[in-house]
Amino acid sequence: MSTTTADVCMKKPQEYNFKKAVPITLLLFLLCLIIDNSFKIVSVDMAKDFNISATTVSWQATLAGLVIGIGAVVYAALADSISFRKLFTAGIILICVGSVMGYVFQHSFLLVVISRLIQTAGLASAETLYVIFVTKHLPANEQKKFLGLSTSSFALSQLIGALTGGYISTYFHWTMLFLVSLVTLLTLPFILKYLPKEEAKNSHVDVLGLFLVGTISASLLLYITDFNWMYLLLFIVAITLFLTYISKNSKAFIGISFFKNKQFISLLGVAFVIYSVQLAYIFLFPFLLEKIYGLKLDTISLLLIPGYIGATLVGALSGKFAKFLGSKQCITIAMSCIVVSLLLGAFFIQTSIVVFVISMVLFSSSFAFMYAPILDSCIRTIEKEKAGTAVGFFNLTLNVAMSIGIAYTAAMMDHSAMRRSFLGITSNSDASMFSNILFILVFITLFSLSLYWVLVGRKTTK
Repeated sequence: MSTTTADVCMKKPQEYNFKKAVPITLLLFLLCLIIDNSFKIVSVDMAKDFNISATTVSWQATLAGLVIGIGAVVYAALADSISFRKLFTAGIILICVGSVMGYVFQHSFLLVVISRLIQTAGLASAETLYVIFVTKHLPANEQKKFLGLSTSSFALSQLIGALTGGYISTYFHWTMLFLVSLVTLLTLPFILKYLPKEEAKNSHVDVLGLFLVGTISASLLLYITDFNWMYLLLFIVAITLFLTYISKNSKAFIGISFFKNKQFISLLGVAFVIYSVQLAYIFLFPFLLEKIYGLKLDTISLLLIPGYIGATLVGALSGKFAKFLGSKQCITIAMSCIVVSLLLGAFFIQTSIVVFVISMVLFSSSFAFMYAPILDSCIRTIEKEKAGTAVGFFNLTLNVAMSIGIAYTAAMMDHSAMRRSFLGITSNSDASMFSNILFILVFITLFSLSLYWVLVGRKTTK
């Protein structure tokens, strides 16, 4: 009897510690997302300070996106062998080291990019580990509530991140964002206090597989930026090696069976194309409003607020809509609305700022409306026990796609041929360039919609 009582007493504090750890891990999750989003909006001022092109300045965002995507898979794998306490601590240290380096070496763009990569390697920890921590340590009946908070935090971080980046860049300097990032250090004592010391377990991290994925992504980015055939050759070689590797290695982070599943690969391809458009427009947005309407980043960040609020509300209701309409209809409606939002900006490029506020509300809300149905469609195509790996690879694909979207948009902004209007809408070279890019984003979206209907939608109907 006394032994049973002792066991119960030992379990209660441990259970209590897990629940106590949730608020601080959620706060760190939110802070990391805010930092990541705040750096996305300051590309305009960064390009001016270093006197560099849009293509060059885009590297601080594209490479950071790659690190977030690959980091998510790495931290998920490490969580099986290393305690959450140590992983969160390592993440905070990386954030602070990268932030201090970025501020100290702020006069060198190359060192700023390297600093951002170190910082982002740390940011990826909280963005991945919070979800894994909740699903691993909390009772099933409480998980939905805390996972729902992570979705809300993501939407809130876009709003706060845009405002933080815009106002700090306008009234102080964009490099101050590196110092603001050090606020994550304040969470470290609570992480050490409330997260339990777990024993290390034997686990395998597929370093070679992740390296090959990184090589595939980086070579594709380089090719889109420079159109050098050597990068294309590297891309083809890396894909060949990756597919050969995962087909022969049973311990690879993703199995070859995923790539033999035609439905899963088709949906992954559709998601890759459409999500490249998401950050393409968001990267373009501050450049467009600054050049065409002469706005500063603080005002531009305010104009993003309605879009992020719309995305938050639509995202919260998207699950209910998907149940009523079905995934196929939701995805089709979302892509159609994305086309409309981009056409608004393309045709009425010099009409009014209001046009772009409406365009961004429709654009952001459409992506929020589409995420749950397209992810659900992916998961339904595979076995239940492989769902975690599929979600990890799906999110990695989205991060790579968004990085590539920034890269090809920046390349188009620097191309002289884009400065003459395709449809003769305007004679202004800047307005022509932005309008042309929006039309190209429309075609990419329509291509994604066609791809969906040919590869997935048509078969679903049957």
